[in-house]
Amino acid sequence: MTPRETFLEVMEAAVAAFPDNRLCRKLDAGALTLADYQSLLRMLFHQTFEGPSTFALAAAHCAPRHQQARDYLIAHAEEEKSHWQWVINDLRATGDHGPDPRTQFAEPACAAYVAFNVYTAIRQPLARLGIAAVLEGIGAVHGTNYGQRLVTSLRLDRAHASFFLSHGALDVGHVQDVMAVIEASEPTAAEWAWLAHAARVGGLMYRRMYDEAAVP
Repeated sequence: MTPRETFLEVMEAAVAAFPDNRLCRKLDAGALTLADYQSLLRMLFHQTFEGPSTFALAAAHCAPRHQQARDYLIAHAEEEKSHWQWVINDLRATGDHGPDPRTQFAEPACAAYVAFNVYTAIRQPLARLGIAAVLEGIGAVHGTNYGQRLVTSLRLDRAHASFFLSHGALDVGHVQDVMAVIEASEPTAAEWAWLAHAARVGGLMYRRMYDEAAVP
């Protein structure tokens, strides 16, 4: 198996494994509550708020030969810079009266995920795209399905789940874009290994946020 094939296998496995988390299992069992949903939004807020800056950080650390990756990372940071507002809007729309997430610290699972993105952006910036490929893949494969089921299960309006439903629609094209940029960057064997490592760890850590967000 080539380094490229290893990365693709790891990425696809991470996307496929995503539903194996406590929150999705509660939804599958018909046991998800509004409190679970609001807890998840609060869990994901800091990841959504900080994510664009980690794309920009990775761009700043790209080697000159990775100019296309640099340009994509900057553009993606710009595109996603305001998506955190969807989280705030969904919390307010569902009647959440808790403190503004911007005034709170990230929960441990989210803090770990954000920290891994920062570490990867600095140490091996191209591998930041490996994490992105998994997240975009999760959104494309599972986002619309679980978002619609969440709306139905909790009897919400689509306006109450703008974060998930909007990402589900956008991420289908993003997966192809990310993969095209990675391929065009002509990664070395070591860089493919980093891409696979980042995809594996990033996928696991993202799934842990859904584990930790589920209300006992």
